[in-house]
Amino acid sequence: MPGLINKGSQNALPLSVSEITSCVRGYTLALTASMTYNNFEDNPIEGIFIYPLEECSTVVGFEAMISNQIITVQIKDKSKIDDCYFDCCTTANGALQSGSGKDGSRVKYCGHIVLDEDLERTVLVVNLGVIPPLETVNVLVSTSSELPTLPNGGIRVTSPTVCTPRVQRTINEEQGLSPNFQNRTRDSRHNCALDPHEQTPITPQLYMAQLLEEEAINSIDYEFSFQLEIRAPYLLAGVESPSHAIRADADPLARSATSVVITLADKYTYDCPVEILIYPS
Repeated sequence: MPGLINKGSQNALPLSVSEITSCVRGYTLALTASMTYNNFEDNPIEGIFIYPLEECSTVVGFEAMISNQIITVQIKDKSKIDDCYFDCCTTANGALQSGSGKDGSRVKYCGHIVLDEDLERTVLVVNLGVIPPLETVNVLVSTSSELPTLPNGGIRVTSPTVCTPRVQRTINEEQGLSPNFQNRTRDSRHNCALDPHEQTPITPQLYMAQLLEEEAINSIDYEFSFQLEIRAPYLLAGVESPSHAIRADADPLARSATSVVITLADKYTYDCPVEILIYPS
């Protein structure tokens, strides 16, 4: 269940706006994700932001704004997510809690969420503290990633699941939007708060793993925009998307291009992440 989480109820806050701006230069992806969440509760809550990272990805910037208060994270060593995690995982009063696991491994506590050394390199966790009632939260995350080459020589870019959660709809709405509704329903996960008695035997590491495995589902439609600029030191043989219709802005008369801007050709349908395949010449 990545995204902004209510630590008390362990439910996700609804995402209202999601914007992805990214650039591929060679085999490196620079991505900035801007997300707006809303606390529709009539009481304050404590929020924690969970952002899973792809392999070979590094957080290079983080900023959140709540009630005109800006929360930033300074990355001292961009090659180590551990440093980022250590700086940002504070409790609501600003104190950092830490401890050791039974096997001697270092364990850091962030409110009710705990990460061990294996998990903390694949996820960014930031305790945003108290979110007032009926308040809007703006989150900005910048990452840098090394893109592996596919067997066919292509490069794949996929939007983060935090930025493209599936919208939970009624059965009639799902059947009208997707012919594969029945198959997807059987495979879908359900988000629900665990009973306190059921949480007792669950270790902190297992609890975080379960949160990360839960599908990101949004309760409302959200505004979404996607832009990918490709600045390649090589010529491009083609760009396609197996997930959505895309528009490529480039010189239509050129036999190949070294710079194109990719956007979605149609309105986003909240069904799956955006996937772009880039083929060097």
